[in-house]
Amino acid sequence: MQPSPDPQPGRAFLTASYTLGVFLGVGLGLYGVFLVPAGPRPGGMLLSLGVLVALVGNGGAALLVRWLTGTRLGPTTVLIGWAVVVLLFASSRPEGDLLLRASGSGYAFLLLGALSPIAVAVLVGARRGLTALPPGC
Repeated sequence: MQPSPDPQPGRAFLTASYTLGVFLGVGLGLYGVFLVPAGPRPGGMLLSLGVLVALVGNGGAALLVRWLTGTRLGPTTVLIGWAVVVLLFASSRPEGDLLLRASGSGYAFLLLGALSPIAVAVLVGARRGLTALPPGC
């Protein structure tokens, strides 16, 4: 007798999970943007805590949403919410305000924040739905 396959989550649960991913991305984007420029550097760290938030927070949120949904689309919802906020604050405003400056920390924040959900989507296997890699990889 074969084990029964995992039950498929309902449409309402998937919608709530994808929405959670977008909101987590928005929250992490706001938190990171305000921590990168003048963020704390405990113990003489080279980069601010905003870069660590971008790497660990975005990766952790992407893993959570991937676990909830079981699809590769789940982690990308974190990236969508994060990118909207970060790109909005990275652009200069008519008043001359700029929250995310062109510095090493700023570029590391952008690179690591964007790559961590993508890495989760590609490297962590999906339980269901379309996959980027063929079965058995």
